[in-house]
Amino acid sequence: MSTRPQWKQKYDVLKDYIAANPEIHIDMSEVSIPEHLRDEFYKHFDDVRNAVVEEHYGSLSLGMDALRNNYVQSEKKIEELLGLERIELPVDLSSFLHNPREGLVRRLFNPLFDMVQEKITVDDFERMAYSDLTSTATVLFRLGYESWAALALIHSLEPDGAFGVELNEDDEPFVVELKEIAFGRQFHHTAKRIPEFVLLSKKLERHIAVKMPLASEVDTYYFPYKRPTKSKKRTGDTSYVLDSRVMFLSIVPDLKEIPVFADFHACTVESPDLMVEFLMEQDLANSDAALQAQKRVDIMKPRLGGRIIVMNPELNTDTVKPMANIDIFPVGLDPSKIHPVINSLA
Repeated sequence: MSTRPQWKQKYDVLKDYIAANPEIHIDMSEVSIPEHLRDEFYKHFDDVRNAVVEEHYGSLSLGMDALRNNYVQSEKKIEELLGLERIELPVDLSSFLHNPREGLVRRLFNPLFDMVQEKITVDDFERMAYSDLTSTATVLFRLGYESWAALALIHSLEPDGAFGVELNEDDEPFVVELKEIAFGRQFHHTAKRIPEFVLLSKKLERHIAVKMPLASEVDTYYFPYKRPTKSKKRTGDTSYVLDSRVMFLSIVPDLKEIPVFADFHACTVESPDLMVEFLMEQDLANSDAALQAQKRVDIMKPRLGGRIIVMNPELNTDTVKPMANIDIFPVGLDPSKIHPVINSLA
């Protein structure tokens, strides 16, 4: 005899609560929940979401708890080393990295309301929930891994101070006090792509400029011809965008000469010393994904070449084809395997 799923039992409790309180009005076009009933309503509502996530969590098998532990440790270390107020991430990603279950629960808010409003059936919700949780976990794991690996790379540089980067009245970059890190955040400008911050590395005894642009934006740094008009829409700040990123690392001999990695108005690119991407083993076996990674390295022409950090704990080298000017590092969630990635900067 099959046992009724826990989430469906919780959903029955939610429906019974709604039926017992006729002041709550919910139909396909309207939701009205009196203030004095909202806390109890959302308690039952959240019980359903939590139960759905709990039912499917074990089947997702992505190492989410291990990623959370590694990320939280790295985050704390970097904040303490650099005296930062915080490391800021998009809300959905931050929620996932600090509590994967909570991050996944957020994804079920709209589908569950659709079911409560009878816009979809219970069977529809069940199918959608599993599909959404699987796809959301996959996407957030990959993006969360990028954030953890970036912090692990920063930690491996043994940072002993950091500066933010802004542009002066002549649109030239200069360093300022750094209070927080948000990958993708830079001084607003329509055209210039500058580092987000500059680290002082005890390990290298050098300043290192760091930037984490969206991988898709790096594709636009290729300027085959002079653009007829100057763009006014680009700001450079992509810190709230949930999409894959790459990492630029450049040695800065003089803090008065901060690199401008790309200038859309001048149609120029300044190569970083090192460029890092974060991929899965299956990405490397996928010709299109590999070609895109190769294309970005060809656009930026990093002085010391490109690096690909592979998220899979075990890399099957038989499926990986050699790439021009790119070295591949199977890191997984082992921080000790991060160090060789930046050794060439020494």
